[in-house]
Amino acid sequence: MSYEPPVKTRVRWGRVALFYAIALGWVSLIAALLYLANQRNLSGAAGPTVLTVVLALLYMPAPLVAALIVGRLDHRPALIRTTFQGFWRKLPKLIGVALTVIPALLLGMVGVSWVVGNLIGFDAAGTMMFTHEDLVANTLTLVPGMNADQVAAMGASVPPFWGLIGMAFLGAIVAGFTINGLFAFGEEYGWRGWLADELRPLGAFWVNVITGVLWGLWHAPLILMGFNYGEYTRLGPFFMVAWCVAASFLLWRAREVTGSLLAPAVLHGAINGFAGVFTVLLAGANPLVAVPMGVLGSGTVAVVAAVFWWLTRKRTQPAA
Repeated sequence: MSYEPPVKTRVRWGRVALFYAIALGWVSLIAALLYLANQRNLSGAAGPTVLTVVLALLYMPAPLVAALIVGRLDHRPALIRTTFQGFWRKLPKLIGVALTVIPALLLGMVGVSWVVGNLIGFDAAGTMMFTHEDLVANTLTLVPGMNADQVAAMGASVPPFWGLIGMAFLGAIVAGFTINGLFAFGEEYGWRGWLADELRPLGAFWVNVITGVLWGLWHAPLILMGFNYGEYTRLGPFFMVAWCVAASFLLWRAREVTGSLLAPAVLHGAINGFAGVFTVLLAGANPLVAVPMGVLGSGTVAVVAAVFWWLTRKRTQPAA
């Protein structure tokens, strides 16, 4: 039997506040630990340490833990108990959604970057590198200080443009269904799971707006230390909120269409999986503007979400 969200006529804002306090408190603690460990620049300019990566990954289960704690107050079966029920029956739809949405996002971000950056010439969008020589040169800027032999080896290892796109797509799909999806499930259980169900009386629009705002601000403690937006530590949280609101509509719809909370986890993990390819594909990009996390990235996600909603109208499934 699929999980049926409890029928509610009002939102229990006290429970929502408790859930968010636990989730935000968790990530704030991670940020404090990073700060005390003298890891105060997460922009990647100096290269992330193992400690930085480990602590950054540890923040992703916070919404899951918060939802489980608050859910205990309801004295009813937790959503997690039914997450994998009907898995094989829902798997074809889950794969279909992933194979549709991920290439749409990836190619959409490539296309909008090319139009705005290369054709229109808006510098902040970055310049899309298409030739092998440009890709190699751009890659070398990411790893300075290489000797001649290392440069030659790097040049030989960088695939052509469409090879990179293909590798990014395949890598994203594999990551989404494995390790990235596992970590992303920690977030999705809280945001598109418990919180979305609690906010359901408000209707789909406000569910996703509120969830997106809270989800975006939840990233603020790490963004203020340079994560995602580099030196734009004060502006970064606002741009993250915009991205998260757009993404929430897409991820929530994926759960509704497939009837599985695993769908947004897979998509979330896959997006995290291909995002890094744009550091090689784009030169001179401003993170507030460029894909994947800037205004152009948010716009692409919003368009894909809108098209996905339109294509999947009247196709929702019992949620789990």
